[in-house]
Amino acid sequence: MSDSPNASIEFCYFDLGNILVSFDESVACENLSRQTKLPIDQIRERIYASGLQQRYERGQLDDEAYADLARQALGLSIDQLSTRDFLTAISDMFSPIESMVAAVQAMRRQTGRVGILSNTCDAHWRWIRNQDWRISGVEFDVTILSYQIGWMKPDVQIYDAAEQAAGVPPERILFIDDKDENVHAARQRGWQAAQCWGGPDACAALDRYMIR
Repeated sequence: MSDSPNASIEFCYFDLGNILVSFDESVACENLSRQTKLPIDQIRERIYASGLQQRYERGQLDDEAYADLARQALGLSIDQLSTRDFLTAISDMFSPIESMVAAVQAMRRQTGRVGILSNTCDAHWRWIRNQDWRISGVEFDVTILSYQIGWMKPDVQIYDAAEQAAGVPPERILFIDDKDENVHAARQRGWQAAQCWGGPDACAALDRYMIR
């Protein structure tokens, strides 16, 4: 399916990272390096490349379990890196894409309902929602988050949950995401979907769907 409209949109899902907020994992690694004095490459390998962060985003670990495993992987004690400091370091890497506030509001006026469909973790979600950003204050009708569902895009199960929560036919769902594999999975289900980045790119994608 192409990224051109072929049915009226009744619900729109937005991805979180690189659509509503930008992020940079290298910043998280730098934050941890400053706290622990460990090399950035070592942190990146043992937290991210190892799949540990992904387990947290799948909801397989809670905050304490994740922090405990991270400390073990880095050879640190809780006195050297508290759970709170660890979670703050890995979360303080986001920046708002405030131009998306108007895009979400325009979508709500058009369809009546909007949602978030994102691979994320508890700490990141809390961090973003607690910031004094305009985008953090936007209300969404549905939030489908990987750590709550136990599945990650492009797993079919997370799209199943999103469809059920949207409550509209698949062809009337629009999905905005920055990753090709996630957009492809949505189109395979009959959704309308566009791959883009938050900001002007996303606004242009929404224009193609004639919803701005």
